[in-house]
Amino acid sequence: MKNPFKLKRPLKEYVDGDCDSPFEIFMLFVIMVNVVSMGLETVRSLKMKYFKVFYWVDLVCLGIFIIELIVKFIAFNKTFFGEKRVGKDGEYRFHLNRWNIFDLIIVLVSILPSVPYFALCRVFRVFRSFRMLRTVRSLRAIKVLKLVNNFENLRVIFKAILNALPSILWTGCLLVVFMYAYAIIGTYIFSYDYPELFGNLGKSFITLLQIMTFDSWVSNVTRPIVLAHPLTWIYFVSYAFLAALVIMNVIIGIVVGSIEEARELTKVEKKKLELKAAANGTTKEDLIIKMKGQIRELQESLKILETYE
Repeated sequence: MKNPFKLKRPLKEYVDGDCDSPFEIFMLFVIMVNVVSMGLETVRSLKMKYFKVFYWVDLVCLGIFIIELIVKFIAFNKTFFGEKRVGKDGEYRFHLNRWNIFDLIIVLVSILPSVPYFALCRVFRVFRSFRMLRTVRSLRAIKVLKLVNNFENLRVIFKAILNALPSILWTGCLLVVFMYAYAIIGTYIFSYDYPELFGNLGKSFITLLQIMTFDSWVSNVTRPIVLAHPLTWIYFVSYAFLAALVIMNVIIGIVVGSIEEARELTKVEKKKLELKAAANGTTKEDLIIKMKGQIRELQESLKILETYE
C-alpha cells in the first residue's frame, strides 16, 4: 500500500524559492500581505484606528516566516547555507544559497525587536537602547525582493544588474574622478561670486550632480553664470558632455549588454535542465505529454502535405 503522505518530489524542491509549488505561492501571498500591512501602518490615522489589526497581522506573518525557515532547515539540511558545485573549470567551489541566508537574516532581524523587555532589564540604562531595535522591524519590507526570484523577467534583470555591478563601479570611479577635477576648478573660479553653488568642494559636487541629472541646470545654474562670465560655457558644456552624456551612456550600455548576456545564460540553463530531466527520467509524465504534442504536430503536418498532393 502506498503511503498517502509521501511527497511526489523531495521536500527541498517545494521550498527552493521557485514559485512552482503551493507552499511557495502561499509564502508569496504572505509576503505581499505583510508588506502592504507595513505600508498602511505608516499612515498615522490608520495606525491609530487599526493598531491591533496591524499588530496581529505582523505577528502572524512573522510566525509563518519562522515556520518557513524551520521547514527550509529540514529540507536543505547541511546544504542550507550552500553546497559544493562543479564550476566551469571542472573544480569544486562552494556556492552560497543567497536566498536562504537572506531569509535567515530577515527573520533574525524581525525576531530581535519582538523580544519582550523584562522588568530587571529596564532598571539598567544600557538596555533602554534596545528600544531602538524596534525600528529595525521595517527591514522586513526588503523580503518583497523575493518576488524577483519568482518571475523570470525580473530574475533576468536582477541577475544582469548584479553581474554588471563591477563594471558600473569602475565606471562610477571614473565619473568621480571627473567630478572631483571639475569640482576643484569650479570652486576656484565661482566660489567668490556664487558661494551657494560653488562655495566649497561639497557644494560644487552637489551642483555638478544637478548638472549631470539635468535638473534645471540651464536655468538655475548655467545661464546666470554664463551671462556674467561668457567664457564659462566651456566649463559647463564640456562637463555635461563628458559626465552626463558619455559616461552615463556607458553605464546604460553596460546594463543593456549584461541583460542580453543574462537572457542567453537563462536559455542555456533551461536547455541543460530539460536535458537533465530527460536523462534522469524524473518527469516522465511531462515527457509523454510533450511527445504526444510533437506526434500531433507531425500528424497535422502530414495532413497538410496530403492536401498538396
